[in-house]
Amino acid sequence: MGIFWTRLLEINLYNLKENLRSLRKLLPEEVEILPVIKNDAYGHGLLEVARALTEEKVYGFGISEPYEAHLLRRAGFIHPLILLSGFEKDWLPDIKVLRITPVVTSIFTLEWLIDFTLKKAVTFEFHLKVDTGMHRFGVPMHELLEIIERLRENPQLQLTGLMTHLACSERPEDPIFHAQIKEFKKALSLLTSEGFNPKFVHLYNSAGIIFSEDFKGNLVRPGIALYGGYPCNKARARIRLKPVMTLKSKVVEIKHLKKGEIAGYGPTFTAKRETLLGIIPVGYGDGYPRILSNKGFAVIRGQRVPIVGTISMKALYLDLTEIPSPQLGEEVILLGGEREEVPADELAQLADTISYELFCNLGKIIPRRYKE
Repeated sequence: MGIFWTRLLEINLYNLKENLRSLRKLLPEEVEILPVIKNDAYGHGLLEVARALTEEKVYGFGISEPYEAHLLRRAGFIHPLILLSGFEKDWLPDIKVLRITPVVTSIFTLEWLIDFTLKKAVTFEFHLKVDTGMHRFGVPMHELLEIIERLRENPQLQLTGLMTHLACSERPEDPIFHAQIKEFKKALSLLTSEGFNPKFVHLYNSAGIIFSEDFKGNLVRPGIALYGGYPCNKARARIRLKPVMTLKSKVVEIKHLKKGEIAGYGPTFTAKRETLLGIIPVGYGDGYPRILSNKGFAVIRGQRVPIVGTISMKALYLDLTEIPSPQLGEEVILLGGEREEVPADELAQLADTISYELFCNLGKIIPRRYKE
């Protein structure tokens, strides 16, 4: 049965680069791009994605763990690597050896950095993340003066970047968006008035690049848009992105059901007519959401077919009744496709999640094949 038990993620690196080019067209020429490749490049493959994007002359990469930097450095990447979401104290030796730029997100992480540089007699470049209202990682605005004082006392620390993260960058009309921009500008003004002039100022992710008309800073951090995911539905009117991840599988068994017969756990499916069910060897154990039971869909021969019954750990059912003479071994697209047959955002909405989660979960388990 081996050849039939197939499922793979086809990663289109050409489309990845095309998406980067489309984002670049929205930016002033002087703005640098820091692609976010954390979490194995959102399930697309850290090294393969990094290699493809370096062909597009990016500034560096946004990561979340020293292990990612270790893989990149070992593979020969010399680009700047920014640890976007803070760091642990015991990461600092690796951060220094791997030439990672850490991001200070609190007073206590700054103190860790100070203690390390004093004990090791080294200098450190870092970026400072301010919390402008999202209340996740970042130094509260009221602690900025204390941060500035500690930096004056420790000239071995070099503030080379100021950043924040926006809670609703896909809605630039939202008062929260404007309040965060205002706070960020206030933080930048305070730093410059105190003699600190960070080389990089960055706050925009994919949605910020797509929707914001001004103050993009001089560095941006695209993530989901690189991988063909739209940060929201209305983004489709402003930019055309190409799918990068395609989940393919095959029909491994076909069941003929009479009216009234059932299929799967529960059972949650009962045939209302003579029905042909195709069994596909993909399930929640592969990262495919179980919540798509009886409401997801796939594409075979260019035609949408519904998922019926309960998705199990390693299999799901497709209703192939409308497909003329379906065959064992026929290819099925469960996500993506060259013509975006199964849009990630549409599938994610049906699963009550976001495309980010689909990509990350599928990328953990299913083998990948790369396409230029």
